[in-house]
Amino acid sequence: MGVALVIVAFLATGHVTGLDPIILLAVRARIGDSGPLIASARGVTLMGNNSTLWVVAAIGIGFFAIRQRWRPCTYFAVTTAGGAVLISVIKSVIDRPRPHVVAHLVQVHSASFPSGHAMDSAFAYGSLAFAVAADAGTNRHAKLIMIAAILLVLAIGVSRILLGVHWPTDVAAGWATGWCWTVMATRVFTFTEGRYPPAGPLARFSARIR
Repeated sequence: MGVALVIVAFLATGHVTGLDPIILLAVRARIGDSGPLIASARGVTLMGNNSTLWVVAAIGIGFFAIRQRWRPCTYFAVTTAGGAVLISVIKSVIDRPRPHVVAHLVQVHSASFPSGHAMDSAFAYGSLAFAVAADAGTNRHAKLIMIAAILLVLAIGVSRILLGVHWPTDVAAGWATGWCWTVMATRVFTFTEGRYPPAGPLARFSARIR
C-alpha cells in the first residue's frame, strides 16, 4: 500500500508526464479509431460506468442483506460509498483536463485525474470480491474470485486509455488510489472483527491470503 501511496502522491501534481501523450499517440496509431479492439473497449468500459457500479452495489448489498450477513454488507456499503465521495473530492481538487492529443471515442464530462472508472472499479469490485471470497468454501475459490476482480479492474482501466479519454497516469492513479482505499477499509473491518472471537469471515479470509 505504501508504494501505491507514493505513486498517487507523485502523480497528483496535476501535470501530465512526458510519457502520457507518447503512449496515447502510439496506442491510437496502432489500433486506430475503430475495429474489434475498440468495440471490446467500449463494452468493457461500461462495467466501470457509474450506473453499472451502482447496480452492482445494490445487488451486492441486497445479496448480503438477504443472507443476513450484516458485517460484509456494511463493509461493502461503506467502502463503496466512501470511495465515491473520495474520488469526487480528488477530481475537484486536481481538476486535470482530459487528453487532447487523440479523439475521444466515448463521451466524457468530468475532470481527468484520477480515472473514475479505474478507481471506482478498484474499490467496488475489489471490496465486493473480498467480501464474497471471505465466505468461499476453499482458498482456491477465494483466490479465483479475487483474481477475476483484479483482471476486470485492469481491463476497465486499460479501456479508458484505448478510448483516448484518460492519460495513462490518470488510470495508474485511479488503480493506486482505489486499491489504497480498499485496503484501508478492509484492514479496519478485519481488525475490529478479529478482536472478538471467534474471528468472523473477513478476518479469517484476511489471515488466509497473507
